[in-house]
Amino acid sequence: MVPPKIISPEFLLWSQSLLLWTGAAYAVTADPLNGEAARIRWKRWGIILPSRAILAAALAYVLSRSIILSGWLLLIVLFQPLLRYLFPMRMLAEFETFWIAAFTVFSLVLIRSCHLTSQWVPALIAPAQLAALCISVSTLFAVVRGGTYIVRGILRKSGTLPSEKTFNASSEQLPISPQLRLQPEASGSVSSIAASVEQPAQSTVDVQEYNRGRLIGNLERIVLTIVVAAGSYAALAFLVAAKGVVRSDEFAKNRDFAEYFLIGSLSSVLVALCAGIALRFALIRLWPDLLSVQIQ
Repeated sequence: MVPPKIISPEFLLWSQSLLLWTGAAYAVTADPLNGEAARIRWKRWGIILPSRAILAAALAYVLSRSIILSGWLLLIVLFQPLLRYLFPMRMLAEFETFWIAAFTVFSLVLIRSCHLTSQWVPALIAPAQLAALCISVSTLFAVVRGGTYIVRGILRKSGTLPSEKTFNASSEQLPISPQLRLQPEASGSVSSIAASVEQPAQSTVDVQEYNRGRLIGNLERIVLTIVVAAGSYAALAFLVAAKGVVRSDEFAKNRDFAEYFLIGSLSSVLVALCAGIALRFALIRLWPDLLSVQIQ
């Protein structure tokens, strides 16, 4: 059995603040997105947003006795969803990735530069193990809803959202003269004329498939993150292949769905892969005994 690692009080406080932020930002409720906010209950969200920001700031003050860290968490939790809503959906993946990375780095720099320490260290568990648990739960929180924001931003950028094509009810084709019908050599031009006057299809997002993909993606990223963190890469390949086999019948029938499925799946796997590698690195450094059980 490997003895517990020794970590600094600043690092412990950083892991706890990371858990507070991800819990407030991703584990409470879904935030409105630009272009997808039709079903958001704005009054309810207007109450939940400041409440979760104040709660995160209060817990941060209890942990650190620092107004600086408490105010930092208050601003981050409050302004992140507001800025996310202002950004266009095409930039959502870049915004979310930058925000997660910026908070992770800047909060550690802030805590160390101000020499802040955690005021809550339980006696039943080593500080390194507590930090490992905080980082693990934080990673899963960010992977689920944060991963959803990243994947949806990529789908918007690539234009591969699941769509239902509808035609204008008033669309009509121009009449074709009998002379054109009687001339065999003009059949190609008749087809081109008919196609050119046809109304273009208007695509609307298939909400049912969109929500189904979100739920499947959430479960997929959780499982893949745990699998990668455990180092069972054979199970990773099996899970990715199994998902493709289940819905392989729809690929030949609908090319748009195939592109949506491929880009969404690859984006989701990429998010889970990055999160799993980062989590594995943290667990090896903080709690290696937790990785002794391998998933075969």
